[in-house]
Amino acid sequence: MIGPKIVDNDKIDKTLWDNLVDLSPNSFPYWRSWYLDIVSPGWKAVIIGNYEFVLPLPYRKKGGIWYVYPPEYTQQIGVFGKETASSQIVTLMLEEAAKKFKYLEFNLNYKNKIEFLDASLRKRRNFELSLNDSYENLYTDFHKNTKRNIKKCEKDNLVVSTGNSPKEIIETFINNKAKLLKHQKSLDYKLLETLIEAGIHKSIVEIKHVHYGETYLGGAVFFKEKERKVFLFSGLSAEGRKKRAMFCLLNNVIQENAKSNVILDFEGSDDKNLGDFYHRFGATERLYLHLKINRLPRLIKWLKN
Repeated sequence: MIGPKIVDNDKIDKTLWDNLVDLSPNSFPYWRSWYLDIVSPGWKAVIIGNYEFVLPLPYRKKGGIWYVYPPEYTQQIGVFGKETASSQIVTLMLEEAAKKFKYLEFNLNYKNKIEFLDASLRKRRNFELSLNDSYENLYTDFHKNTKRNIKKCEKDNLVVSTGNSPKEIIETFINNKAKLLKHQKSLDYKLLETLIEAGIHKSIVEIKHVHYGETYLGGAVFFKEKERKVFLFSGLSAEGRKKRAMFCLLNNVIQENAKSNVILDFEGSDDKNLGDFYHRFGATERLYLHLKINRLPRLIKWLKN
């Protein structure tokens, strides 16, 4: 096996890269070359051998320092290959990345384990629900509060439909939830729309909307990667929250995909209330690592919001 090396974007064979995503035992949509091209143009990579294992390196510049960062709308990246990478391989590739970038901060994927490494590691939470069972059995595992809210949706005759544009969902989020978020100004909604439109073009995006009569309540966007369906983004109006529209929408997705090999990936969350919300659909907690390597000279003052 040829040791790891950092490869510039224009030297990366995107066909071999995406073939590797196809062959990987645990794939995420964020790993696709086109996805990385959108969220972090010019990204580099650490590659071992003939694309036996790879590590995407989204990077940018701040205060004269080039560093690796976690792009928006990209939860788990890390090392992947045709087989699960050993802790030795993951560590080796991170060490190689640290030779080029003295500051790295991003999320590994849940399969990545690390040996001794001079780094700060923090566990983060994701929730996944395997839909390889009948809807009746899946529903049995729902929390009583979830069942109660689903029944409320049914009583109110909420309707879930499939859409072909994310604009209404994004606008609903901006006009409602975004006002409550501390980091709202940093969210790049144009990037999100570009990403979703690209996914629609590649037929890997599913968009769901919820209505109460003629009233639009909100919707959600899901990205598909093999058997994984990632709950990427959603937006609810005040009326949508009142009507418990997201219970209705997620229940619809579970119903439609029951008895399949689909894994519904809720994409988070470390927020206890949101984590509890996903867990009450019968989802299982899945931990992954947030990595920070800081090897900058002490004389350099590093400011990070």
